[in-house]
Amino acid sequence: MRFSRSVLIAVAAAMLLCSCSSGNDDEKKKGKIEAMTEQAGQEAVRAIKTPIEKAQTVVDKEAQRAKEMEERKQE
Repeated sequence: MRFSRSVLIAVAAAMLLCSCSSGNDDEKKKGKIEAMTEQAGQEAVRAIKTPIEKAQTVVDKEAQRAKEMEERKQE
């Protein structure tokens, strides 16, 4: 009777230890995946924003030159 109780407790303890340790690995993997996803997202945002910002700069310069030409024309 004592032997079976000891075995039962040992098996239960081993199961608890195994179940606790496997969760940590998943969390670490999720952390790496989330970090890689975040980095890829930031790179995509930069890749999209850069041409848009350059195009906006060109539009602003064009508007400024048109305004200057209009002012010269009125003089």
